[in-house]
Parts: sequence; C-alpha cells; structure tokens
Amino acid sequence: SSIFGVRFLCSELCPSVCLCGCLFFSAMVKSRERSARGSGLKFSVKVLQTVKNFTPYTPIQYGPNPKQKGSKSFDRYNGYKDAKTVGEALHMGSKVADLCWELQRGDYKVLSAAKMPKKLRNMTDKDIKKTEALLKTMRGPIGLAVSLDDKDAEKELAKEEAWMEKKVKLTREYAAKLGVELELESHDNLAEEGIYENADCRNGRLVADTLATKILADRAKERKSVTEADVLEVLRLWGFAQNGNRLNVLPGARKWVYSDTLGAIQRRTGGYGVTPPTKRYPNVAKLLNQYLADNRPEGLDEDFVCSSININANYGARIHRDGNNIGPSAIRAFGDFKGGELWYWDKDDRKAKLEDLPRSQARKMNLKKKTLIFDGTLAHSVDPFEGERISVVWFSCRHHNRVGVSNVSFLKSKAGFRWPKDKTIAKLKSFAHNQFVKKK
Repeated sequence: SSIFGVRFLCSELCPSVCLCGCLFFSAMVKSRERSARGSGLKFSVKVLQTVKNFTPYTPIQYGPNPKQKGSKSFDRYNGYKDAKTVGEALHMGSKVADLCWELQRGDYKVLSAAKMPKKLRNMTDKDIKKTEALLKTMRGPIGLAVSLDDKDAEKELAKEEAWMEKKVKLTREYAAKLGVELELESHDNLAEEGIYENADCRNGRLVADTLATKILADRAKERKSVTEADVLEVLRLWGFAQNGNRLNVLPGARKWVYSDTLGAIQRRTGGYGVTPPTKRYPNVAKLLNQYLADNRPEGLDEDFVCSSININANYGARIHRDGNNIGPSAIRAFGDFKGGELWYWDKDDRKAKLEDLPRSQARKMNLKKKTLIFDGTLAHSVDPFEGERISVVWFSCRHHNRVGVSNVSFLKSKAGFRWPKDKTIAKLKSFAHNQFVKKK
C-alpha cells in the first residue's frame, strides 16, 4: 500500500491529549530549510491498522538486530529482541512507534493466533494493563478523519494529505511574496504559549492574516468592494484546526472536521470571550465582515449584524440545528466544487426528531452563487460535494453581550464586527422568515 506521513500531535481543542506514547514533534517543525512535507517517519496504513489491533498477547518473532552497532537503539533493541509477544516487547523497552517502524522494515513478523500464549512471561497483571494502555494510545496519523479500521482509510488519508500539501506549498509561496517569516516552533513550543496550533496551521494563519490586511488596504485605497475572489484567496491559506467537538455536524464516520470560530463565543468550560484565533489574526475576520457589508445579501436593506463567524472546510454537515446561535445567520460557500447545496427546513417547529424530517419539506439552496440568510436554529444540512469547498457562516452566539465591553470594542474596531442589538436581531429574524412567504 502507499506510504503516508504520520505526524502525531495534539488537537487544537484538546492540547493535553496526546495521540501516541511517543510523539514525533520533529516532523512538525518548520524551518527556512524545511524538508519535504512528511519526509520524516512514515508508516503505511496497513502497518498502522495492524499495530492498532495488537494486544499484549499478540505473538511476534524478532529477527537479528538491524540497528547500528554501538548506538543506543542497538542496545535497546537487544533488550527486547527475545520477546515472544507484543506485551513482552513493550515491557522490555520497545515503544509503540518501534512496533510500527520495525514492522514496516520487516525487523519482526507477526505470528499466527495459534501461537498466542495463555500467559505472558515475567509480567504481572499490572504490567499487562500498562502495556494495554500504551497500545490504546495508538490512534493514527494526523489528517485521517476516519477510523484506521475504516475500509476507505487509505483513500481518505491520501485525499487529506494532498490537500494539506497544496496548502503548505501555497503558504510558502505567499510568505515569500508578502515578506512573512514563517514560524520555526514545534507544536510543543506553541502549546507552552497557550497557542494550540501546529506549525502548518500557525503559518497558514499568519500568512492569511497578512494577506487580508493587504487586501483591505488595497480595496479601501481603490474605493472598491472586497470580492469573492479576495475571500477565497485568504481562506485557501487559512490553517484550519481539526475540530472534534462539533458532534452535531460530523458526517458519516468522521471523527473531526476542519472548522474554526472567529469572534465571540460561549466557552464549553463556561464564561464568554473572544476566540484565540480572532485575537491573533483579527484581519481575517475583518475581511470576512467587510465582504458581507460590501456584498449585502439580496433583499436586506441594512448591514447584517453578528458576533461570530464559523469557517469550515471540506465537509458536508449532516442534518442538525445550531445550539449556540440565536438564529439569524448569513452563509456562503467558496471554492471550486460541485454539489454541496444547503437543505433548509424553514418550517421546522424544532419538535420533530431530525431523522424524521422529510427532504420534501426542505428548501434546496445554492450557496455558491449568492450569500443567503437563514435561521440556524432550524434544521439544515449540506449535500455531498466534489472539490474544495470552504463555507462561511456569520451568526450571533447566545448571550453575546456577556462577552464584556473591552472584548466587544476589540471585535468592532479590530475585527470589523457590526455588533448585534435586540432591535437589529429582531429585524433579521423577521427577514429570515418572511423571505420565503409568498406575497399576495
């Protein structure tokens, strides 16, 4: 099978949860003399699938020591090469990454289940549980949004890798044009600063924010509107986080989606504030807000107001109702794609189960052609699509006025938000409903 880079790291939203017992942060370090993406340790999907299904009792047989004589790895391999099972190997000094690396190289082989022992040599129950815990930390490579056991795992990983490779290349090209010095820190270093971004994500956001600043200045000088092309140019650079917390939108077997929120938010831990990406990259939000003001949705006689913006890449949300949204939302999809229409149940009474809502009661809306207004608290979903699709949703989060005076001032002055008031929200709610009411 094809070989894909495995870069273990922590989720932006759950920075303390590591994906493997041995993390290869070195593969995430970006430098001016950066090597090709994924040129570090690589494991085939087949190897990862095999190791993920190991138990401490899985029988294995090591071959001669392949390491360089006199090296630490040579001595360590000698410490576990006589192991007869995976559990014994881990107990004797091997690591989960060693199991992947050495299986791919053919340094050991997996024996038939008939040779599985009933007991493990020189291991207590506590030792066995410890090795079981180590094996459970094996979750697979960054970029794989489905389970390693999924039949389409290899295909899905290849697709994500190709998209990310293109983004990294584009980021470097724009960084050179705009004079942006790319970050050199690893994910570890950034996390210490409270910035839960890997270096690819951080660099993409830095360059996107710089480009947004330039576009805003250019359009103001030219007295021209921000265009759809301007928005797409910036969003193609943006470094998206892998968000596994949007459980109500996850399509199919996906474990996470590319999704970020800019502006105000009610934190899952309680309280209200401004999202970290907004503080660090305010001009991206400012560009999106200016685009909406310059290209007012059809039929709207004043600027759309909102407290927050959600940006999503390359996934079609399953049917859901927004939970942290007071209703009026503006939505637009950018990119080169086919399909991806929005299905909107504008007569949803919020009482029926989502799975019971028939498509015949929904409106099919083309988000590629124009920006549309809808009520996000009503049921909606996105059709499957082909190509690159990046959607933007402008909305107001619940209790947005609890964000605080200083935060609201920042969002209005630095990020370009037209702040919602009760009167304007009421008008937008009325518009969202009445736009579908046939005039007599």
